[in-house]
Amino acid sequence: MNLRPEFLKQVIGKTIAGIVTREGVGAGPQNQLFVIFTDNTYLEFYGDIDWSAHLESGDVETVKQYASRFGGTAVVIT
Repeated sequence: MNLRPEFLKQVIGKTIAGIVTREGVGAGPQNQLFVIFTDNTYLEFYGDIDWSAHLESGDVETVKQYASRFGGTAVVIT
């Protein structure tokens, strides 16, 4: 994943208006996830995307500690 912390700071505090997902064969990436914000901007995630089947409880520190258990670099953007 190409982490761009300065860019990602732009989404902190935005309100999500909707989410669009796409998967399948065709032009472009195999999987896409679009997060649309109420100010008519959106963020696109693409590639090998998967997610859990439910919401978890936890704050930023809890998630950072969980992510860090798998190795690599956990970046927190606030």
